[in-house]
Order: sequence, then C-alpha cells, then structure tokens
Amino acid sequence: MSTARQTLRLAVVPVTIGEARRFVEREHSHHHAPLGGLFACGVAADGRLCCVAIVSRPVARKLDAQGATAEVTRLASDGTRHAASMCLAAATRGALALGWRRIVSYTILGETGATYLAAGWRITGLVIPREEGHGWNSRAGRTVIQSTAKVRWETGPDALPLDAEAAAECAAAVGVVDVPARPEVLPLLRGVA
Repeated sequence: MSTARQTLRLAVVPVTIGEARRFVEREHSHHHAPLGGLFACGVAADGRLCCVAIVSRPVARKLDAQGATAEVTRLASDGTRHAASMCLAAATRGALALGWRRIVSYTILGETGATYLAAGWRITGLVIPREEGHGWNSRAGRTVIQSTAKVRWETGPDALPLDAEAAAECAAAVGVVDVPARPEVLPLLRGVA
C-alpha cells in the first residue's frame, strides 16, 4: 500500500457572488457570507470547487472613504492543501488588475495567517474592539459576530508597511487565543446545499 498523497490539480476558476456566498456559508468556520461584493473567484481541485474569495469595498468606513482600497471580506476553504493561498493570490491579482491599489483583509488574533504569508501579504496592524469582549458595534442594531481582536493584512502598491510589533503579537497568539466558532446559520441561507 502506498503512503504517497494523491496529487490534486488546482486551478483558479470563476464563480459568481451567489456561488461564493453559498460556499462561505457551508465552509467558513466563524463568519457568515457577506451580503455582496465587487467580485469573487475560486479554486477547484480536479474540477471540484474547494475555495472561494469574495472581494468587496472596505467594511471600515474610514478605509472606504480613502478610495482605491478593496477588502477581501471572505476567504473560505474546505481544507484542500494550498487552495486558500492560491485563491487569495488570484483575488489579489484581480483586484490589482481592476485598479485597486491597496487590498486589506482581516484574520482573528489566534489564527496563523499562513495563507496570507504564502500569498505575499503582510501584517500592518491589530484592530482592537472599543470594549474588549463586546465586539464591533459601529452602528445601532448591528449583530455582533465576534468580540476579539483582529489582525489587519495588506498588499498592493499603497499598502501600509509591515508592523513588526503586531506581527510578533500575532505569532505569540497562535494556539493560545481561542478562535470562536460561528454560533448559528443565517436564516437567509438555511438549508443551502
């Protein structure tokens, strides 16, 4: 019996925002699908969709007001090796080709960020909730999904420089800080296969 791993052929594939949202809802461990996006892309392993990325305008109003900044709002994978970094790199190339000069994304403090490093991104800071443990509440009535610090990653010609202190804090938090699981399924996508 051979112990060699089967080699999957990975390929970047087009996906609609709707297809990407359904995939995120099935596969993302701690976030629901965003409501929309500018564009999406995917990676298929031997023809089977195994990862998607959704690129949108920045969620943070201050970043959105700066212009020429896009955000990878979701990156979701079924765990296929190397698919996430390939998908993130494709989303980055697409955003740059469309004229976006700064691309940002966030991970939860405690995640490794290996996908972002493999795709050539850098840590540019930590984003702490106004009140630790109370989450993000910039607008009245907004649902709180997380209440933990986030790591901001960037790439592109206008990306901020590496924040070495934030990178060190991120590395120290891996495996120590719990990454919360998503508590429920969105009613909008309940039962989506």
